[in-house]
Amino acid sequence: MIDGIYSITFRGSDDWGMGMLIFQNGTIVGVDAGGVEFDGQYHLGPTGVEVTATMTVPAGATLVQGTKAQPFPYEIPFTLMVPRSAFDNGQPVLLELPPGPVNVIFRRLRKL
Repeated sequence: MIDGIYSITFRGSDDWGMGMLIFQNGTIVGVDAGGVEFDGQYHLGPTGVEVTATMTVPAGATLVQGTKAQPFPYEIPFTLMVPRSAFDNGQPVLLELPPGPVNVIFRRLRKL
């Protein structure tokens, strides 16, 4: 089971960031230090975790992939497969998000 509270550290082509995610009973909620919110669902598979979620980017926020700040909030839906090992050993994993690729490190802070 991957349910828990995780810190995330991530690096895109232009910058880096950090945040927190909660995985609980198939639901994901979280936020990063720039105010980007994450809401979605996850399903455990044999080798990975399928994530379907939406990033809600606040007005004035830039993204680590180089996406420039917008004067209004906007949403970015995405679906991706995260290798199970990313949750087990804290190794960086490359995730392909719509704004561009991001290397992410997941660290479980506590179980739920």
